[in-house]
Amino acid sequence: MNDDARPSPDALLKEVEKEEGKSGRLKIFLGYSPGVGKTYSMLEAAHLLKRRGDDVVVGVVETHRRPETAELLTDLEVIPCKSADYKGITLEEFDLDAVLARKPSVVLVDELAHSNAPWSRHPKRFQDVEELLAAGIDVYTTVNVQHFESQNDIIAKITGIRMQETVPDDLLDRADEVQVIDIPLEELFERLREGKVYIPEQAKQAMAGFFQRGNLVALREITLSVAARKMDSELLNYMRAKAISSTWPAAGRLMVCIGPTPYASQLVRKAYRIAKDTNAEWFAVYVSTPSAAELSSQQKTWLADAFNLAEEFGAHATTLSGFDVVPGLVRFARENNVSSILIGKPRRSIIEAVLRRSPVYQLMRNQADFDLYLLAPTVEEKSAPVRTAPRRRPSLNVRGYLMTLPVLALATGLNLLLQRYVNPVALYSVYLVAVILVALRYGTGPSVLASVLSLLAYDFFFIEPTLTFVMVNPGDILGALVFFVASIVVGQLIKVTQRQFTALQVRAERISQLEEMSRELLALPPLEQLISGFGAQTTDIWDSVSVLRTTVLDDVGQTTVRHLAKTVSDPVVVLFKTKEPGLKVWARSEPDLALTPEETAVAEWTLLHGEPAGAGTETLASVGFFFIPMKTREQTIGVIGVKGDYQSLLPEQRHLIGAIANLASLSVARWVSA
Repeated sequence: MNDDARPSPDALLKEVEKEEGKSGRLKIFLGYSPGVGKTYSMLEAAHLLKRRGDDVVVGVVETHRRPETAELLTDLEVIPCKSADYKGITLEEFDLDAVLARKPSVVLVDELAHSNAPWSRHPKRFQDVEELLAAGIDVYTTVNVQHFESQNDIIAKITGIRMQETVPDDLLDRADEVQVIDIPLEELFERLREGKVYIPEQAKQAMAGFFQRGNLVALREITLSVAARKMDSELLNYMRAKAISSTWPAAGRLMVCIGPTPYASQLVRKAYRIAKDTNAEWFAVYVSTPSAAELSSQQKTWLADAFNLAEEFGAHATTLSGFDVVPGLVRFARENNVSSILIGKPRRSIIEAVLRRSPVYQLMRNQADFDLYLLAPTVEEKSAPVRTAPRRRPSLNVRGYLMTLPVLALATGLNLLLQRYVNPVALYSVYLVAVILVALRYGTGPSVLASVLSLLAYDFFFIEPTLTFVMVNPGDILGALVFFVASIVVGQLIKVTQRQFTALQVRAERISQLEEMSRELLALPPLEQLISGFGAQTTDIWDSVSVLRTTVLDDVGQTTVRHLAKTVSDPVVVLFKTKEPGLKVWARSEPDLALTPEETAVAEWTLLHGEPAGAGTETLASVGFFFIPMKTREQTIGVIGVKGDYQSLLPEQRHLIGAIANLASLSVARWVSA
């Protein structure tokens, strides 16, 4: 059975969990701004459920003194909030325990991004919702798009306001239903003027600040995009669970196929224009085959430039690993429901392209359901004719060709001894083994020579008339031709296998590197174990913890530097937060490696914003280092600095650096907090 025809186990599990209903269902009423009617719509849905006979209660609803919203609370059971004094102020919070004890079918929990009072069981309301879902209770909740963590930076750039209360995007992925509450801008402005969103004084300030038309247009578009991606994700999950391998063009998705050529960036720019015109999500994909190890430095630069440009234009840049280009592209297109593929038109003649198994002609013959676009690359006059990076002509393997002679001499001698005891046709096998040994040891050229010499030797010594190169029997001629073709094919298969083995070795080395780093970091004792080990033996535990913290950070820093040095050849540094504001260099690959004040400032910017910066990035690129954040879900705890250009890294190197940063940050997070 073809892999593409098998249901995805993960997707199937999600579908089964939905059908079994072991956990509660989550419905999110999603808006683009306060005042669009999320709470009102949620209460209307609650009344509909109640009329249907469902057990519905109100856990917490913020009416914001809106009469029409408060009126909808009538005839609904409301679980009273619990209140407590905090610093002289009486705070009321959602009573999670009361709802769990009541155990209704559906509970309404307004304002998902709300931060709970300090005395609450969970610091965030979305954590209350997660506990309700785990208890099998369905939850209806409301949230604005700007409160999702992934949108925080985008919203801050648009509105100039960074949301302090955020919820993880996992909740959006977890939601069983997302209902977008959308009203026209003019209606929202009218509600503001009428005081239905804020009191009049606050409404005037809001309209001059957050509620500017440009901000709301952008927020509205982001909301619709987020909802569309959610629906697209559910469609993909359904298709994978049902093993639907054909493409369902419900939403346009474009994939551009790039390679190590000077035209890769042209393909990316064209794909961006198509995606922008059609408002389609798009991917930039490169398939790394075993022959990728033979790329020249110029080809690697072309590939890196194309990936950098694709990421700058907002594409999902992906590197696939496979033994052949086209099957990898088709598999990716099916898995991601890609409806259109853009690829460069071959510059060779049709016959040459077919003989060389051009990906274009293989895609044209493929039966997958996607549209194929061919782009004829343009050639700049100053560089015409443009050719791919000239490969160095391989040096002649003289030793390999010479060693072919004694190997075949031994095979011939063995056959002369065996010819009295076995059928002459069986002697081909001895020569075939000799050809395989030559191919394994010395490569393609010597193996072809071994095939020719084996055929001549067999004809000369073992085919009647012997001691001549004449073949009279048609069966002998056919057998000789079959042997010659088989030996050539075997030699080429060995060459491909060796390339595949080399690619697997590289992949295995990367996995082994991450496993080795994980073992080294896991060998460090956890913070809780060290503190409990002190017990009553010391009166000042935290002074000792401070010393241990320094030791552990040193170990983690040195481990990180050592593994980074295996990934990039440039000098590297690792910086962590200290008690004082700013960063401190904890480990470096070279003893005299130091950061200038400007480079330190860029590193601190990376720490503050949690985004890459420095040489080769879009931010503060004038310095000699580029910096990668080391962050957990809650905070950025350190920075990795590499003295080089970020754009020169291949995608595999970027992913590996990111994985190393994640391992180090997870290991050191508690110690930095301490």
